Amino acid sequence: MTNFDGLNSENRHMGSYQPRARRSKLKKFAIFVIVFLVLGSLAWAGVSVISKTSKIFTNKKSIFTRIGGLFISNDKPLAGEDSGTVNILLLGIGGEGHDGAYLTDTMIVASLKLETDEVVLTSIPRDWLVTIPNHGLNKINAVYAYGLQDNPKDPDAPGRAAIAAAEKVTGFTIPYYAIVDFKGFVQAVDHVGGVDVTVDRTFSDATFPNDFPYDTKGYLSPVTFTKGPAHLNGREALIFARSRHSSNFEEASDFARSERQKKILVSLKDKLLNLNIGNLSTLNNLLSDFSDNFRTNLEAYELLRLSKIAKDISGENVYSLALEPQGTLICDTTIDQLTGKPYIRPATPEPSPTPSPTPTSSTSTSTGTKSSTSTTTGTKTQTPSTTTTPKTTSPTPAPTPNPTSSPTNGQIPMYIVEPCAGKTLADINHYLLNYWETARLKKEGATIEIQNSTGKTAATASWRHLSDLGLDVTFVSFPGKLPFERTIIYDNSKGAKPKTLQYLKDNFDLTQADVQFTNSKADFVIVIGNDAL
Repeated sequence: MTNFDGLNSENRHMGSYQPRARRSKLKKFAIFVIVFLVLGSLAWAGVSVISKTSKIFTNKKSIFTRIGGLFISNDKPLAGEDSGTVNILLLGIGGEGHDGAYLTDTMIVASLKLETDEVVLTSIPRDWLVTIPNHGLNKINAVYAYGLQDNPKDPDAPGRAAIAAAEKVTGFTIPYYAIVDFKGFVQAVDHVGGVDVTVDRTFSDATFPNDFPYDTKGYLSPVTFTKGPAHLNGREALIFARSRHSSNFEEASDFARSERQKKILVSLKDKLLNLNIGNLSTLNNLLSDFSDNFRTNLEAYELLRLSKIAKDISGENVYSLALEPQGTLICDTTIDQLTGKPYIRPATPEPSPTPSPTPTSSTSTSTGTKSSTSTTTGTKTQTPSTTTTPKTTSPTPAPTPNPTSSPTNGQIPMYIVEPCAGKTLADINHYLLNYWETARLKKEGATIEIQNSTGKTAATASWRHLSDLGLDVTFVSFPGKLPFERTIIYDNSKGAKPKTLQYLKDNFDLTQADVQFTNSKADFVIVIGNDAL
């Protein structure tokens, strides 16, 4: 059974919505671009292609209607194109063989800005708290799964439900969605011959989940990628894009993961643009990958239009933005799922005496499948291998009641992400009004040091929000004795962070110095003067 063939089955399992310790998120923007490029580029092939891929479309239309749409509507703009931005909700799932097969571990709104050929990927945490109709408080990653459960005869309903939830969080208008699983990603990369990337920094991940092709609930042996050029097969590309527990602090950040995903995206796009259309075997394999592991409400003519847009977007114009806890706007906590109130941890009981060992029969236990260490160095790659592999059927997770956890002290603890105290979704929506600028600044990753020469706290008020834009802002003591009359900015980056400099000059009354501030390693040093009072 393929990953999506069972969507209309009566025997569907939701899986656990509780956070799993040290488990990776799915990160799959690249596979969506593959699909858009390949299906769009091949849409002109007509009946054979449309019929082979017809099951990827969740809207109920006949093959003949879809083929007709390629000719009648081939110049019809996408929803949002007239206003300059097209939004698509990208959903990633583990698929069958994984615990919580249809929980969306990835929710990313891809916003395509047509005028500048830019893309912003806004990531919504899987733990974001929502109220699901008829099911109460839960995490946003359960919305799609409940949509499947509640609407077994409507393949479009789960995607619409996920869109509605994402629109409330972001304030965006999102007309489209697309969903993919692990298997589709790995197979597609393999069928184009792998991808070539440059590893910026050597890093290792000792807790990467051993969940492909099936979820063993264990971990691979430490996986290492060494600085330099590397050629990755599908499984290695999946690990490279998903790794989030690196021993290298820089590579464990959200920004580093986003950069790795972008490298995969760009390499895949280059492979597809150079694909030999006459290679029917490769094309047939790719179409099979997509038809079995991909679903969308985009129509064939819309995929064709989208592919024309996506092929002109360079990796340098892809930006990432994550709605993750940062202490002032978005926070995380643990609540009681039954009441929505803060979870009260039960008192720790006194430890009981340790009983004497009792002889037992020999029992074999396993926390996962052990594999050899994977190391990618330059062009030489060692593929992770496992000592045991399921041969015929994937393990089926046990049915999960709702709620999925047993009450503790009359409560059901649930880790969630939500607006901080005193904030609402309206504040999140307002923050995202400038998401293009925010994403550009976050990509540059500038460090800013602010010194207040006035000695008055009120002078720093307008500067405090800079950290919400993803900028690394530090307030330090002013070493001078006399205050500055004007606010001065020193560009220590020597022009290497142009977007950040332009944003600061556009939004604050600054005078740029023609020298660097030699006593600081920050990219920019700002000394607040009396004009800020």
